[in-house]
Amino acid sequence: MKNSLKTLGRIQKFQIDEQRKRLVEQQKIEDHLNRTIKELDDSFEKEKAFAKQNANVGDFGLYVKTYLKKREELLNRLHAVEQKIAEIRDIIADLFKEQKTYEIVDDRRRKAAQKELEDKEQKMLDEIGTNAYIKKHEQQD
Repeated sequence: MKNSLKTLGRIQKFQIDEQRKRLVEQQKIEDHLNRTIKELDDSFEKEKAFAKQNANVGDFGLYVKTYLKKREELLNRLHAVEQKIAEIRDIIADLFKEQKTYEIVDDRRRKAAQKELEDKEQKMLDEIGTNAYIKKHEQQD
């Protein structure tokens, strides 16, 4: 049983590591999407300034439609990634709870085994003391 708890603990640590890897991947995607949205917004501001200065050049309305569509798609993807990140964090929290449970059970078993050993030693010492006392009193009689 002792080995099974250690095995479960190792499996749990492995699963936590795997979830952490997934979390890092999703956070990288989130960072990339945030940068892309910022770049898109910066580009939009530049185009808006250009359109104000050059009113007769190009179709700014079409650019705005394209910009809003791209931004909406990016925000939707960002929202989906944020949801995945929240789910992964919940999974990691649950895995940590399970791991802590295994550690507590293992610690309790270890303490119980230690107490049992100490009780056996104390019983043996008590028996030796009792026998010594009896021998001492037998010799005095």
